[in-house]
Amino acid sequence: MVQEIKTLQAKLNETVDEDEQRALEEDVTGKILWLCWCGICAEVEELLPKVVDYLRREANMRGLWEMSDHA
Repeated sequence: MVQEIKTLQAKLNETVDEDEQRALEEDVTGKILWLCWCGICAEVEELLPKVVDYLRREANMRGLWEMSDHA
């Protein structure tokens, strides 16, 4: 994916046509955003089980249940 972005960026730098430049900019931006989203998802998937495990071990579950009953 990073190589694709570099290739698109190189093509963008060589492009003269404004419409094609805009399309390439959108492609580059979309790929960068997709990479960021994938990174965020990977972090959440890694961290969420740790948080749940911590809550199960350390947190006052009774207090959490009481909050959910009043919601």
